[in-house]
Amino acid sequence: MSKEVSIVIRCLNENKNLKVLIPLLLNQTVNDFEIVFVDSGSDDGTLETISYYLNQYNNIFLHHINKNEFTFGKSLNIGFAETSGEIIVSLSAHCFPKNNEWLKNIINSFSNQDIGIVYGCQSPHPETMHSESSVQKTWFSGESKIISGVFLNNGNAAYRKKVWQENKFDEKLTGLEDVELGNKAKMNGWEIYYCAEADVEHLHRENYKTILNRYRRESEAMKNINKNFKSDGEVIKNTLFYCFKGFLRGVKYDIKTSKASLQPNSDIISILRYRFSQYLGTYRGYKNDMNKNKMTDLYFYPPKI
Repeated sequence: MSKEVSIVIRCLNENKNLKVLIPLLLNQTVNDFEIVFVDSGSDDGTLETISYYLNQYNNIFLHHINKNEFTFGKSLNIGFAETSGEIIVSLSAHCFPKNNEWLKNIINSFSNQDIGIVYGCQSPHPETMHSESSVQKTWFSGESKIISGVFLNNGNAAYRKKVWQENKFDEKLTGLEDVELGNKAKMNGWEIYYCAEADVEHLHRENYKTILNRYRRESEAMKNINKNFKSDGEVIKNTLFYCFKGFLRGVKYDIKTSKASLQPNSDIISILRYRFSQYLGTYRGYKNDMNKNKMTDLYFYPPKI
């Protein structure tokens, strides 16, 4: 059955989060939508939870990707290819809509026919680290508007299907597949819109090694996306300087805002550990490349401490 909107959710061992997320989606004021899950090898009860809802609703579907074939771009391309909606939402399994008009606000943002991509606000979840919440507040702030540059995040973003069909996600990138497609969409004449009202709580419950790996793969992806730009060549050449400068700026901001923060890990040691992991990962990503096997093992399935 054709739906107006499709929501694609990538998941790996997200059982606890899906038990919160799925009821929030089913409670949206818009009901003409489908949910397409793309699982990459869950073994924590995720598949059982999805199956429970799949057996009760005719708008929920489940697809699989082998763990050793996973990349962010490939899993999204698989999910998008299985959708029937003309608007496709990419939603993280640990991003929780803050109200029941989240989806309506995304859909309404496409009323301007020039808008090809919409990304929504991501507010910190109460369990998100203080320093991580600082990053989220920096990236997702201000009023709804068409943005002049290229920024978006597939944790809470939506695409016209024809925008995706024109380019599709790069399946080789170690991250930032959203930014890469956004660049191509912009070159094809599409606008990107930030919708502050399409707000979700984004839960990041990561250890420091995982944080380092996340920033490493994203900076490596950014390096590959911008490899033909002179300005990025200057960043690569002076990576240590930029990372050290960013580390100091981040620590200063986190300490300044820590007293009023309600987030966990707002102490000085946690702040230093987070920002060190962030910028060490960024430095390594800009300075190094990894082969596919190491990329899969380390970037997408990092070891736990």
